[in-house]
Amino acid sequence: MASKRERLYKQIQRLSLEEKQALRMWLDEQIAEDEKPPKVKPKQEREVIETKQTGRVTYQLELVKCGKEKCRCVTEGELHGPYWYAYRKQGQKLKSWYIGKELKRLSE
Repeated sequence: MASKRERLYKQIQRLSLEEKQALRMWLDEQIAEDEKPPKVKPKQEREVIETKQTGRVTYQLELVKCGKEKCRCVTEGELHGPYWYAYRKQGQKLKSWYIGKELKRLSE
C-alpha cells in the first residue's frame, strides 16, 4: 500500500506546469513562515521582561504568578522570577518549555 507521501507525489505529477509553479510559490511561503521564530503573546498572569530570538525559537524572560491563594504574588502582586521560557511552533501549535533562571546559551 502506498504511503501518504507517495500518493501526494503522484497527485503532484499529474498537475500542469502552471499548477506546479503555483504550488511551489505557496510552499516557499509556507517554508518561510515556518522558519520564522514564533510571535508569542504574553500569557495572562505573566509579565515579559526580555525577549530573544534564535532560529525558530523565541526565548522570553518572564515574571509569573503561581496561583496559590495566599501567595505574595496574589496578595501583594509581587510576581515570581524572572524565569526563562522557550517557545517554538510545532505544526500549528505553539509549544513552550521552562528553561530556568539563566539562559546559558542560545541554540535550538
